[in-house]
Order: sequence, then structure tokens, then C-alpha cells
Amino acid sequence: MTYLGELVLIKEEDMQIKEEELEVNHEAILFDDVEGVFSQGEKRSLSPSSSEVLQESKKQLSGVEKNELEDRQTMVHLNSSKAGSTHPTRHTQINESSLSEESINNLRSTQKLTTQTRKMVMKVHDYFRSRNQLLSETDLQIKVAAATGVAVRTVQRVKKEFKEGWTESPPPAKMRWAPVLGSLNDFDEGCVRREILSFYERGEIPTLSTLLEMVKEPPINFPGGRSSLNNLIRKIGFQYKKMEGGRQILMEREDIVATRCKYLRILNNNRNISNPRPEVYVGETYVSQKELLGTVGPKSKTEKGAQFVVVHAGGKKGFVPGGLLIFKPKTGSNARYHNATSPECFRTWLENQLLPNISNNSLIIVNNSPGHSKLGVQVPNRSMKKSDIIHWLVENNIAHDSSISKSELLYLAYSNKDKYAYEIDQIAHGKGHEVLRLPPYHDHLNPIALIWDNVKSEIKREFSNADKTSQKFKNLITDALAKVSTEDWRTHMEMITQIEEEYRNKDDAVDHLLETLTISLDEATTDEED
Repeated sequence: MTYLGELVLIKEEDMQIKEEELEVNHEAILFDDVEGVFSQGEKRSLSPSSSEVLQESKKQLSGVEKNELEDRQTMVHLNSSKAGSTHPTRHTQINESSLSEESINNLRSTQKLTTQTRKMVMKVHDYFRSRNQLLSETDLQIKVAAATGVAVRTVQRVKKEFKEGWTESPPPAKMRWAPVLGSLNDFDEGCVRREILSFYERGEIPTLSTLLEMVKEPPINFPGGRSSLNNLIRKIGFQYKKMEGGRQILMEREDIVATRCKYLRILNNNRNISNPRPEVYVGETYVSQKELLGTVGPKSKTEKGAQFVVVHAGGKKGFVPGGLLIFKPKTGSNARYHNATSPECFRTWLENQLLPNISNNSLIIVNNSPGHSKLGVQVPNRSMKKSDIIHWLVENNIAHDSSISKSELLYLAYSNKDKYAYEIDQIAHGKGHEVLRLPPYHDHLNPIALIWDNVKSEIKREFSNADKTSQKFKNLITDALAKVSTEDWRTHMEMITQIEEEYRNKDDAVDHLLETLTISLDEATTDEED
């Protein structure tokens, strides 16, 4: 009786194994079918590991066939033992299933799922479900994860989103353009600078929060917040420095302060001599129909219209006669007027239109744009040989040691470049004039900046749809310039003189306050101090 019972058990187990064989073959067919579901483009849209996971899953299934004979022998042996009522094969399958689920669930895709990938995940899910209606949802999600190469939790999330009717990828975040800095002109930036220095003049330490409250008021009416203000003050040459105790204070760069003090001293000395040099202020501006219509910005889709760069000069007697230069900037140039005038173009204008029409012994004041800053003597650079650098130093009578490194020789040459005049300085000096450069970030000390504001306001007031042609727009610019009177120039020059005197007082106040503070010699920090 015992012998017959064992035969019956073995027969039942044999039938169970054959059923498992059929299931293994069925699963292999399913995986082959799933591979056919995807087109080549859809396969590429899946995560990079999807094809590898699919092949690995097929290998795991085919491995069951290889172990079939071992499983049969193991079951006969175990069923003949005292623990015949147990089902170790089933227990082993449960462990393998748990391990497989754990390993698949730990898969992570480093890429965000696209709309196409989400739809493919749902296609695979629906395909498996249509082939096996009795399969549990947990096992189905494991199979989908294995076939698509995403985590089980990702499959669950995609299915949930599909039920909620949202399978499309979230729309990309709209890029928020920062128009704050571009909306401020040179005069506004100068007002922010003087506002910062006013804190020191009152014996206070400026902070970003208190400064923001001040610049929100007229005449600046700053439209931005803390972040925009912090970017602005760095743009115009301020930085945070540490004091004793670790506190940070906002300070103007020393080179900018030194350059401004020198500039103001030269102007003051010239005005106080018996026969002062006539001051001639040179300026450039950019005028476009798009700008005047208020459509400047990255979101604008209107045509640019006519665009012109205007170069001119003037002083107490008004604009320099014959000094007007109007030309169209290069197509596709986004450098605006600061780089629109090349050194060659500016030199030609200087020699042919400015110098012949100004008084003798004039003081020509320009900014630091690239068009004005070409050196008359080429300074050595890294591409030159060491012997050529030494030769340059010898020719220019600069003391040096030929045995030092090339880097040291380059630094020596660069530190002496200020001894050599810029190209336009040499040209002007040859005609009996002197060139004076504005301090960095101080274009608001040029009265022609205020003149440009008046001109653009006049053009905008007179502009109409009838002036859209390039020639008519150019005539409109010329007419607006002609309306600027000598009185306008004198008024703006007096206003700039008051600002210059304000800077002198503020610089003295800053020097006095800094005498009472101990500033760390460490490099400037990038952190904000509130």
C-alpha cells in the first residue's frame, strides 16, 4: 500500500512538472511576442537597460528547462522522505519569485520617462493582461518591469496616471526671462551705485534688504527683487568682503574707486587752471524701431525693423559740427552699440569727423568700449616665444631678468602696458589733444548719455507707421538730434558736475568709515549678507 502511494505521488508530481514545462514555453513565447510589439524607435525610447533586462529574463526562463531533470530527481527523493507532505520546489519558486521582484524593483532609470515610453509601458501591460486574465496584478507588474526595464513602482505610477487620464509628459517649465538688468540704463545703474555709497556717508553698513527698500523708490524704481539686485551690484563692480568677526560688508572694488578718483582729479585740475581744455564728450547709442515700439525681448515675434548705430560728440557749445555718424550694424550682431563700432571704424571717424572740427587742445572723454581701447603697441602674449618677449622688454626699456620664467616675463610686460597709449590716444596727441577715459561702469558720468535719452524720447514721440522704411527712420533720428540745443547740453553737463561732486564727498566718507573697520585680507566672498 505504501509502495502504491509513492507511485501515485510521483505521478502527480510528474504531471505538475509537465505543466510547469508548458508554462515555461508559454512565457518564452510571450517574451518573443513582447519584443515584436516594439518598433526600433520605441525600443530606443525605453530606458537603456530595457533590452538587457528582457534578454536576461529570457535566459532565466530557459534555465528552468535545464534544471528540469534535477528537479524531478529532487522531488522523488524528497517525497520518499519523512517530509513528504512538504513542497520544497514550490517553496523554492516562491523565494526565486521574491528575489526577482526585489531585483526588478530596484531598477532605476536615470532618465525621465517621456510620453512615448509611458505609452509603451501601458501597451506591454495591456498585452500581458490580454494573454493571461488570471495573472495577479503584482505578477503582471513584475513582468512589465522586466520587459520595459523600469522599476515596478514606476509601472504602478504610470498605471495610476493612466487611470487618471494623464499619460502625457508634463509640459516643460516656462523659461522666465530676466529683463530687469536690461531695463536699466547707465543713469539708473549710477543711481544704485550712489545709493550704496550713501550708506557709508551716513555711517551705516549697507545690506541687501535695506538697499532694496531704497532703490524701490524714485528715481530708480527698481523693478526686481533680491536676486536681481544682487546680480546688478556685482555687475557694476561691488563685492562682499569679510570683516573681523566674520561679518561681510558690501564694498566697491578698489580698482574702480582708484580709477574714479583719478578721473575726478584730472577733471577738477583742468577746470581750475586759467586756460582749461575744452571738454568734448564722445558717445554711441543704438536705435531700432523694435526698441521704440516697446517690443524688445526674447518673446517678441515682430520684425526688428530699421536699426542704426549713432556716433556723435559734444560739449558746452552743443554737438560737434560734422561729427554725426549713422550706420547700420552688422546683420545678426547681438552686441548692441558697445561692440558695434570697431576700432577701425572709430579711428576713421576720429580722424575725419571729430579732430578736424573741435577746438585746439581739447580734452576728449570716451568710455572703455573695445572700439576705443585698441593699444597702439602690441603687448606680448602667451603665443609669443620667450626670446621675443625679452626683445620687446628691451625695446621698451623695461628692466627685467632674462633668467626668470616666461610667465613672469609676461606678467612684467602686462603690468607695464598702461605706459603705452591706446591707438586713439596717440592719434589725438599727435593733433594736440588729450584723451581721458571714464572709470569702468561709469558711463552715467558722460552727459551725452542724458542726451541720448532725450533723442530717443523725441523719436518715439514722432514715430508713426509711415516711418517704417529705413530711410525715413534714419531721417527721424537726424531730426531728433537737430532738436538738441546748446542749452540742453549745458543743463546736462551741470547735472553731471553735481554728480561728480557727490562722488567726491562719498569717497571721502567711505575712506573715513573704513579707517574704523578692520577688513580681512581674504579674497572677496560670493555670499550675501543680510
